[in-house]
Amino acid sequence: MIFVTVGTHPGQFDRLVKRMDEIAPFLKEKVVIQKGFTDYVPRHADSFAFTDDMEGYYSKARLVISQAATTVIEFALHQKPLIIVPRQKRFGEHINDHQVEFAEYFAQKTGVLCVMKIDALTPALLRGYRSQPHLKKDGLHKLQHYLGKIVREHAT
Repeated sequence: MIFVTVGTHPGQFDRLVKRMDEIAPFLKEKVVIQKGFTDYVPRHADSFAFTDDMEGYYSKARLVISQAATTVIEFALHQKPLIIVPRQKRFGEHINDHQVEFAEYFAQKTGVLCVMKIDALTPALLRGYRSQPHLKKDGLHKLQHYLGKIVREHAT
């Protein structure tokens, strides 16, 4: 199963939800989307807004595709293949680009893929994608510190 999560941010993330729904029929596995506040309702993938059982979805997933929030650190600890798609200010998905900054840094430090252009998510990529985050304990602390720094800078 491919599990897609857009988190709890109150803004829309149609770009990711629509793209995954669009390519779901071409994948040979189930796609489940946690769509949060996104209004778009997938037709080719299972979806829900929120759940108390995110852990259950993480554990069942072969691949996780996530926005670039603190949850990616959780996914890194699950040792699952991970792709990060940051919300971007220019699409009205967030108030600034702190997710872009964090996603690029996280990808550089862990070896996972950061997707900036949504068309890069293709059936061929997802079928063959196996890259898991490589994260040492001291790296986790550095990532948490870096994320905190980004949030503080953008909050002012």
